[in-house]
Amino acid sequence: MTANWFEAKIAYMKVNEDGREKKVSESYLLDAMSYTEGEARIIKEMETVISGDYYIKSLKKSNITELVPSEDENDDRWYKAKVNIIDADAISGQEKCSSQYYLVAASNINRALENLENSLSTFVVPYEIDSLTNTDFMDVFPYFSNDNEETTENLKHAEND
Repeated sequence: MTANWFEAKIAYMKVNEDGREKKVSESYLLDAMSYTEGEARIIKEMETVISGDYYIKSLKKSNITELVPSEDENDDRWYKAKVNIIDADAISGQEKCSSQYYLVAASNINRALENLENSLSTFVVPYEIDSLTNTDFMDVFPYFSNDNEETTENLKHAEND
């Protein structure tokens, strides 16, 4: 199943260390099947992160197609990479280029490049990393297998007769 990534921007009042309130906007990336589910998921996730009132400033479909997570706890930032996949047309022999966007967890841009190259090392087609930029995503909420259990418990498998 392919992921449908959505970018959500949340606004709320944050209390600084000195006790003053400041209005902030934070961006999050989440996997959802529709805008409705995306809104429900971000509300559920924000209830555990934010105490008090908040609102969703925007929710839009993202062009990110792949997520490159990291097991290293120091990789706490997210970088967006544009990767060009180079393929030759079988009939004309000309090269075609298609772009895919990756979100890479890393502690700095050099580590992001290393993590991305490790992830792409299994590619059998030529590719080119076109760009790698820092993002302002505070967190990413992918689907996990235990999330699927609660949405599919009322469904039955089709039986072949």
